Amino acid sequence: MSEAGGEGYVFAVASGKGGVGKSTTTANLGVALADDGFDVAIVDVDLGMANLAGLFGVDEDVTLHDVLAGDASPSDATYDAHGVTLVPGSTDLEQFAEADAKSLHRMVTHLRRDHDVVLLDAGAGLSYDIAMAMSVADGVLLVTTAELNSLTDATKTGQLVGKLEKPVVGAVFTRTGDGGFDDVEGIAAALGTTDAVTVSVPHDDAVKLAVRKSHPVVDLQPESPAAKAYNRLAASLADSVGMEPPEEEDDEDAFEWVDPDTGESEESDTESSQDAEDGPVYEISIEELMAEAGVDDDDEAAERRVKLFDRVKSRFS
Repeated sequence: MSEAGGEGYVFAVASGKGGVGKSTTTANLGVALADDGFDVAIVDVDLGMANLAGLFGVDEDVTLHDVLAGDASPSDATYDAHGVTLVPGSTDLEQFAEADAKSLHRMVTHLRRDHDVVLLDAGAGLSYDIAMAMSVADGVLLVTTAELNSLTDATKTGQLVGKLEKPVVGAVFTRTGDGGFDDVEGIAAALGTTDAVTVSVPHDDAVKLAVRKSHPVVDLQPESPAAKAYNRLAASLADSVGMEPPEEEDDEDAFEWVDPDTGESEESDTESSQDAEDGPVYEISIEELMAEAGVDDDDEAAERRVKLFDRVKSRFS
């Protein structure tokens, strides 16, 4: 595999069956990785049923289909959305017919140079387009629900990945906790992903709301159960392949302000303030704090506040 920070990792996100949350997973995984400090690009390689533009709220003009048809350059089809670089696909049937999946490597090579991670939202099922997406990837992430039909189709996709000699880097089980089969370890064993990243994304109405608002749930409702699961997926995937976000480089040529009277720089002021912070800590009584804040000194209100303060204080004593 490639190393992040130089030639980026490329992951294909695939499923054996449509409607299992593959595109939603791709979008949220990408934004979660970007929030962790990685430069991320997401490509909608579902050439027949492209929908990532809608999930990100992007009005696309030039798309991946234009690039694959030879009518546009890779840079023409990129958009900034929610902290990632998005390459949307077209929903036009004529463009689908004209797109040549063999040219996908051109777009991937372009994105790989400037990004730490490239996610390919591959189509569902088994087709030439999907095989091409997997062939240009470093690894494949399988997405499935816990339903038998979905698991069966995901297993077939895993077999295709094996024939292409690509590693399955993980499996994501969506909509768990709603009465489905939740034995994630057992499902992982069936898919042959026990040694790879395995994450369960619970059934969560926040995801439906995020889709309606064209906004990834990890940003729209970061404290929701689904968002937390996608953040775990991002951290686990990065850790499993040894990716670390590039450290920010110091700007050696940055302008430094110097006080013309004292000759001291802002850095000196910062150091002085830090020294001050390390100095003695003075305790201030609750009465003084109340007086400074201009709190009403009504006797009854003051008595209630003192009682509340005593209860809080007792918890930490």
